[in-house]
Amino acid sequence: MRASAAANGLTVHAVAGTYTVLLGFDLADPAGCLGFGIRRTDHDEGETRWLRGMKTFESVVPNPPPGSDYSTRTEPIQSFQWGDYTAKPGHHYSYDVSALSGQPSALVVLATVTVEVTAEDEDDGIHGIWFNRGVAGSQAFEKRFPGFTPGPDVDEADAAMVWLSRGLGEAFTGFCAEALGPGWALRGAFYEFTWGTGLTALAAARDRGADVALVIHGRDSDSAAATEAGEDDDTTAADAREAAQKYGLTDLITWRTAPNKSALMHDKFLVLLHHGSPVAVWTGSTNLTRGAVFGHSNVGHLIRDTTVARDFLHEWQRLQTPDTTAQLRTLHESENAVAEQVPATRKVGRVFSPRATNSTVLQWYSDVFADAGQSAHITGAFGLNEVFRDKLGVAEPSVVRTVLLDKVPPASGRIPLTDPNVRLSTGSHLAAGPLDQWAAEHLTGFNTHVKYIHTKIILIDPLTDDPTVLTGSANYSGASTTSNEENTVVIRGGSSRAAGRAAVRRVADIYLTEYHRLFMHSVFRAWAQGRSINDGQRRSIGYLEETDGWTARYYRDGAWEALQRKVFSGQG
Repeated sequence: MRASAAANGLTVHAVAGTYTVLLGFDLADPAGCLGFGIRRTDHDEGETRWLRGMKTFESVVPNPPPGSDYSTRTEPIQSFQWGDYTAKPGHHYSYDVSALSGQPSALVVLATVTVEVTAEDEDDGIHGIWFNRGVAGSQAFEKRFPGFTPGPDVDEADAAMVWLSRGLGEAFTGFCAEALGPGWALRGAFYEFTWGTGLTALAAARDRGADVALVIHGRDSDSAAATEAGEDDDTTAADAREAAQKYGLTDLITWRTAPNKSALMHDKFLVLLHHGSPVAVWTGSTNLTRGAVFGHSNVGHLIRDTTVARDFLHEWQRLQTPDTTAQLRTLHESENAVAEQVPATRKVGRVFSPRATNSTVLQWYSDVFADAGQSAHITGAFGLNEVFRDKLGVAEPSVVRTVLLDKVPPASGRIPLTDPNVRLSTGSHLAAGPLDQWAAEHLTGFNTHVKYIHTKIILIDPLTDDPTVLTGSANYSGASTTSNEENTVVIRGGSSRAAGRAAVRRVADIYLTEYHRLFMHSVFRAWAQGRSINDGQRRSIGYLEETDGWTARYYRDGAWEALQRKVFSGQG
């Protein structure tokens, strides 16, 4: 949900997702402004409080204790955008945003604007969307569960684990539970397959009398070098076979072992059928592992649309055959033709791979990304393909473009930053407590190769009335297009129920607010460690500025901060 309000030269624009509300501000005249205070009223719980931040005026709080935070009424926000990450689905909120002036020790109000929004429900009966917390390395986690590092036998009902899942794991098991018994069926395709709770939910559906059948990655994808050396550097398939045996699922599984040896059956989807008819599909980036649910960032996206579910069922049927990668390429080109038009077709499109080795689908993804008129945002768990890097190397003075990666890419995969409006953020946590008032943070230890960002998301113009959202299992890479078995869902407002304009705006609001939460989480940690990923400049962000000088960059012609101020406040 979106809402805007303006008074006395102050404009506030709010975008509400499920657990996050993104606020953008604009001031006609920033002279004298020392920051913004935000007071939130939860009308469902009858609670009013000032949102809190961790930066202070040095003259007011010179030595903040580790992990401390402060009311934004006295230690305001010195930014023209802010996220409230403590919202609750379905709750009605008012945000009173005040521009503050005066002296750091005696702030006065320049202007106040109130916006009202209702946080989205996770599942509205058309699209169900669940993002896990994805930030075990956070101040919030450290405050709630100091020093908590889950061992292999930790109870998933533990409050820390529930906090980390944030409904993602529960949503998957709940979807499995919709297969009530005889007459119902589940058809699933999964890459990593070891999460006991998820596997138990599938077994329980079978035990209720539902017809459950699965395709699981079964290839040993050891590299040539490892094979030559007699080493085993890929245990994904072996681990899945062991887990399937442990939870009594082996007889439900077709192991995807057909050549090409190097290809991954990388899908993560589950189709629900009733009396033989597909009614809904679960997809997204979430493997069935503890690390996927409780560790690095992931999304589960449930689409209750018979046409979309039918297409996923057809893909499942292709995967359970012994067809090789080459044969699947042919089938996908003939049975899943993609209209590579820009902008994307108005519908919930489905793109399955592998595709022909000369496929232009990957280039098309980058063309859709580059077609953004206001903003474009992308995540990359394994870096960013050159087709996107080429687009980012072309200056777009009026478009905000952001890239969220799991880690800093190698020199060969560096993101062009010649356009100042391209902003980069990479996964990070405060392992050493570089600032006194920030506590050291800890990861779960569940994830090895991808520790932070595992989502596969592209957002095009999400703040407009015509957003486009790409999500699924594919990493927007060459391998994901021509070698691996993958899926991408391309969602743009059209005429069907799942692609209705209001439905797609809701999807975009949820994805944007969660993307922004993760992006700013990592940007802050880079800054807090005295570095800027974009320009390499060291910065100190230990304290708030005590004059209005902090606002200058937000009003400088050509500055990326100025463009972001306009876009996120609804003025761009």
